[in-house]
Amino acid sequence: MKKHIFLLIIAALFLVGCSKKTPEKTVADELNLIQQLDEETIRAFVSYEDMMHSQSGDISIGEETTAAVQLFFENFSYKILSSSTTDKTAIVNVEIKNLDAKALAKDLCLSILVKTVSPGSKENLPLSMNAFFSLLQDILQKNDYDIVSTTAHFDLVKTDAGWSIQGTERLEDELVSGFITYLHDPHLITPEEITTSVFDQFKELTPDGWVAYLGMNDIFATGVEFYEKIDLALATQITKHFDYSIKEMTEKNKSASVIVEMTSLDLESVLSKYLDKLMEYAETTEAIRTTDAELAEKTSEMLLECLESNMQNMKKDIAIGFTNNGTSWEMQLEDNFTDTLLGNINEAVETFQTASQ
Repeated sequence: MKKHIFLLIIAALFLVGCSKKTPEKTVADELNLIQQLDEETIRAFVSYEDMMHSQSGDISIGEETTAAVQLFFENFSYKILSSSTTDKTAIVNVEIKNLDAKALAKDLCLSILVKTVSPGSKENLPLSMNAFFSLLQDILQKNDYDIVSTTAHFDLVKTDAGWSIQGTERLEDELVSGFITYLHDPHLITPEEITTSVFDQFKELTPDGWVAYLGMNDIFATGVEFYEKIDLALATQITKHFDYSIKEMTEKNKSASVIVEMTSLDLESVLSKYLDKLMEYAETTEAIRTTDAELAEKTSEMLLECLESNMQNMKKDIAIGFTNNGTSWEMQLEDNFTDTLLGNINEAVETFQTASQ
């Protein structure tokens, strides 16, 4: 599986206007803009600096962006709690009420993970600006979030033009209830949650999806014209039997391991029945008279029949490794996963070869 680095972009307010009004009124006027968002205002939410650091070639702001931001602030409200003023500076403390940013960030990060690292995905990180906000829009439309209270602290400086709100990264984060911080928390999503999300996607794969994911191309090296039917029969068995159960997770420093009990077809049982058919066929006069091409086709038909009629599955514990890159947990699906997925294929083939000697 390819390694990915999460680089998520979120809107940042440019609260730098000056006002002859009091510090409290200056802050209130800016916050009122959030409650009256239009497309032009929303475009001011996406900072040029963030776009330049997005590492994405597409930094255009489309309808997805404006719709997502509007949904994000749909239930936004505020209350000025206190303020303190000197001749040249002021601090205004504000209670912000908005959706649960941590829960949203978690859903968003999991969705990005599923979109980019799940089987059959064609997405790459970092997502384009529009792809990111399109996903955010979809999540906000599908899910309901609790309204929570957080606090924002506005620092103001008095200039000749009046009171000026000082735009800082801290304030930007506080205005979105810590959403930016949550998105960049490397431990926001646990390895266990990542495993669950990815394996749930595996459970949704069709046989054709498995063929594509595993790159099957005459996986048993039969050399016959109908090898695709055999590949599809094996993929159908995986679809039929695949399941999983997470047994435990261990974490140490920047590494983690999730033990998963995987269920898949019992390939050893399939090959055992296949061997019996081969032995029976070898005792017939037809087997003596047949050509090599006819023999390959006949034995392949037997293998196909054994695959299609299989009802047996097997369970095996595998360890899935994770590494924290400082941004998120990276999942490594290695050979033990593929081997188990294919019915413990290495051991099954070894048993088959030993029994056929």
